[in-house]
Amino acid sequence: MADSAVAQPGSDAEILRSSKRSGVVYVFVCGLISVALLGIYVVFSWGMGDLYGYKVRYALEQWQEKPAFPSVEEVAVTLADVDSALRWEGDNPEYVELKGRVLYYRALVVGFNEQGLVDIAEAKALHQKAISLRPRWPYSWANLVLVKAYLNEFDEEYHQALISAVTYGPWEKSVHLTLAHAAALSWPSLSLEQKRLFARNIERGMVRTLPEVGAILSAYQKKSSICAYLTRDHLQNKLCSS
Repeated sequence: MADSAVAQPGSDAEILRSSKRSGVVYVFVCGLISVALLGIYVVFSWGMGDLYGYKVRYALEQWQEKPAFPSVEEVAVTLADVDSALRWEGDNPEYVELKGRVLYYRALVVGFNEQGLVDIAEAKALHQKAISLRPRWPYSWANLVLVKAYLNEFDEEYHQALISAVTYGPWEKSVHLTLAHAAALSWPSLSLEQKRLFARNIERGMVRTLPEVGAILSAYQKKSSICAYLTRDHLQNKLCSS
């Protein structure tokens, strides 16, 4: 009987094919669910990291604009916030840099004793890591210049960090102010080329932040020394004659 060799519905062959199709569908659906869950977790992590990161950014902006240092308690709260952001996004270059900046402020608050120098050294390592993650970000380069000045590390890395900061962020306010601090702190140890690089940065900063730049140079008692390297114009006269 010729028809007896043909597989009938419900035969073992048909059941095997149906089972394979079900297995493929199951794997496909499981894959979609896994991808969706991963996407949800990533988005949630971004959201939580940004929630804490926003608080840290706001605190640092306030500290930079105030003449007085933040309190020990304020720094401790902000440090906890940035650590929380990093727990959600450990390789986010902005959060890495923010922690370096918070540690810098803690060193200013406690003074440059043993703990303060440890904080500055850790801040340096964090800015180096941030640069490795985002090499063209001028704020990390500027902050690296500043912390190396506190560590008296006027080496080739310092010089390259200065060049990178002014190259990638020539008109960024935060870069102007950070490098103004670094210039005043570093001035006696600088080469002629470095003094000129800092001077051009200060000139650009004076366009938008002349009172802040003047206050920084006065605080370090370096205004007259640095003014000698500035182009003589109405801004230089306004800064240097006050």
